[in-house]
Amino acid sequence: MLPVYTFADIAALPADSRIRLGVIGNPIAHSKSPQMQQAALDADGKALTYVRLLAGLEEGGFETLLELLAERGFIGVNVTVPFKKKAFAAAVQADELSTLCGAANTLVLREDGWHCFNTDGPGFEWAIEELCGRSLRELRVVILGACGGAGSALCCQCALSGCRHLTLVNRPRPELEALQALLQPLAAGELQALTFDSPDFHTAVESADLIVNATSLGLHAGDPLPLDAARLHPGQLVYDIVTHATPLQAAAAERGCTVSDGLGMLLRQGAIAYQHWFGSRPDTGLMSTALLHSQC
Repeated sequence: MLPVYTFADIAALPADSRIRLGVIGNPIAHSKSPQMQQAALDADGKALTYVRLLAGLEEGGFETLLELLAERGFIGVNVTVPFKKKAFAAAVQADELSTLCGAANTLVLREDGWHCFNTDGPGFEWAIEELCGRSLRELRVVILGACGGAGSALCCQCALSGCRHLTLVNRPRPELEALQALLQPLAAGELQALTFDSPDFHTAVESADLIVNATSLGLHAGDPLPLDAARLHPGQLVYDIVTHATPLQAAAAERGCTVSDGLGMLLRQGAIAYQHWFGSRPDTGLMSTALLHSQC
């Protein structure tokens, strides 16, 4: 079991500590990023250590930890739930995708402060292209949980990539209409926003080439499916961003769909983050092996 570092742990590190990278979240003990990123660091001969970092949920907890990391000479960090919007807000400069969706999952410390990037989007696109041999702009895409931190980034990536038909699906929330309005000027093809109880939801699922589950359903045993599996059929790709097997993946496989969990996206967004930190892309083969053999 790899350790989880708190604010107090980082503050107590000696000045010559090799810990200069990490992933911030709460909870964070489950993260597989350390094994994956450490494999890349070791392969490149970098005498650095990548760790799990627990930020407090109290007001200012995340920002205070970032200040400490800057003082301790951190190179950069990955950021996960629930701090991606805070990571964007804390940055002095942001990339296009972070700016569009208001959330970031990668921070790089530079002379003027933290610079932020969203590598979830390009990591997702890279994973999809390798899975089906087609670009996002060629696909009819349905994204379930469009208003979540990850879901909104994937919706924005699809719009920026010129997706020819994009359906945003979420529970009824003001953010859904806002996301549709945000993306409409960027849409190269048809863009629609639906709720899970919309009469058009089943039709959208049936006609999709790619169905992405970006909801939290599947994180816990006993979660219901986010859609009616009877609407799925061979020829579709069902991509579940959860990084373990879920009932949705099993149901989609039974219906003859191509199915994938989120490990491919995790790997590729991590490789892109590494490139932001060091200027060169790491060996994704080594990272993949470490990820597949990782244990929390």
